[in-house]
Amino acid sequence: MDENLPGIKKLQNDIKTMRKISFLFSKEKRKQIVEMDKHLKHLTTQIELFNKNFSDLGWCAYDSMNTSLMESANTACEKEGIDTGENVLIDYYKTDVAKITHWLKNKSEQFMERYELIQNALNDHFSERYYASIPLFLIIIDGSVNDFTKSKGFFAEGTDVSVWDCLVGCDDGLSKMKDLFNARRTKTNREKITVPYRNGILHGRDLNYANEYVSCKCLSLMFALADWMQMKTNEERRKEKYIEETNLPSIRESFKRLNKIRMNNKDIGNWNKRQIKIGSDIPKNPTLDDCSGYNYLIPIVEMFLMWKNKNYGKLSVLLKNLFSYVESDRKRAGECRTFFSSKELISYELKEIEERACALTRILVEVKWESHGNNYNELLEFGVVYQNESREVALPWKNNGEWIIMPWNVKGLYK
Repeated sequence: MDENLPGIKKLQNDIKTMRKISFLFSKEKRKQIVEMDKHLKHLTTQIELFNKNFSDLGWCAYDSMNTSLMESANTACEKEGIDTGENVLIDYYKTDVAKITHWLKNKSEQFMERYELIQNALNDHFSERYYASIPLFLIIIDGSVNDFTKSKGFFAEGTDVSVWDCLVGCDDGLSKMKDLFNARRTKTNREKITVPYRNGILHGRDLNYANEYVSCKCLSLMFALADWMQMKTNEERRKEKYIEETNLPSIRESFKRLNKIRMNNKDIGNWNKRQIKIGSDIPKNPTLDDCSGYNYLIPIVEMFLMWKNKNYGKLSVLLKNLFSYVESDRKRAGECRTFFSSKELISYELKEIEERACALTRILVEVKWESHGNNYNELLEFGVVYQNESREVALPWKNNGEWIIMPWNVKGLYK
């Protein structure tokens, strides 16, 4: 594993130490250590194998990449060859990735600013108008990175795309993609290309560029860059947290976590999922008083109340994850005001409530609002997660955290 991933290295060393003295612990704890070791080895193997198989073709593993996608591509590559493995990635970025494209704006202020352009590029991409999507993707990438670095675009010579302790900062990460995509293209080429050569495409030298391979790799690069921007923004904070954790007795802390997992699993086993009937168990338009017994609804009801009352400060706190690219509370409130001030909330109605786990509920809401003389009616999907002060998932009955809104699918708001 790349030396630029100290977090994984530390975890590997902790597990190695625990295995050496595992004879001191109960059978259950020994089993937990073995499972932890097996999972980490599998994950690191899949990451290394993915980059080995696909980095020369213009793909890189990034931190928010679906691990099952990684594994499926690797398995297909091993069984049927590199072309079949790459087709797994192509199929994903042509179809399933559409469900999570809103992540781009949620992670990067620079992508948020260009989200209308991104949506145009995505529409072209999913409609297979690759002649249009590819140049627009490349333009968005270069401009976004230029704004982020405040000096140079992604493809410019000397642009530093390294970042501490994350996959895109690895040797086979963004730096390699930058060098590959930025290759010199000094002659007009009529042969099909499958790598997004920026210079050849935008300077009119690679004429046969418009295909699914090039467009999908551009879209994958945008997800990698969104991770990079997010990780780079909080790099110093992550380093400080890492130093604090490495100063703790690693074995003691590891077993403290293991014991916590064991106790939590016991509690979770006693939790039962409820089938919520809207209009019967809970009103379609609940007030805060209606949320007794359904505490995960409280931030949702408050969110619409703050939107209605134009309280953008409180709204920005409730929707912190919608504006996660903004570090400052004051600036986040400003972003929230800019985004919502032109949207007059008319009404909202609960459509579905799905208790997926004791600390996770999916909520689907039909929302109506008016903006610039036009009325909109959209289904918005939220996850509500119970988290403690460390932003870790917690158990609601311990009353040591709060319900946090996760904007899963709210692309309708951007109309």
